[in-house]
Amino acid sequence: MDYFELAENLVFGSQPGRKDLEHLADNGIKTLVNLRFADEEEPELPPDAEREAAQELGMNFVNIPVNAANMNDALSGQIHEALREARKDGPVYVH
Repeated sequence: MDYFELAENLVFGSQPGRKDLEHLADNGIKTLVNLRFADEEEPELPPDAEREAAQELGMNFVNIPVNAANMNDALSGQIHEALREARKDGPVYVH
């Protein structure tokens, strides 16, 4: 899993697998923000499974599916607000 810290409490990276989620939780990530559609590809953890795994590990989970076709000002605002709120709880991992 590749990732980088964009700002304080804001980390962006690739699609995590189950072991990656454990690593993120062990390293203080409090919220996962998944910007992918469930049918985008066949990840190890589709959004519903990722939500369940994140919650089992004590992390919050937000799924806001985004692609070039559905991006607009309202969706951009929704993402911004979700990130702003999530960062209040601590580090956020976005993919």
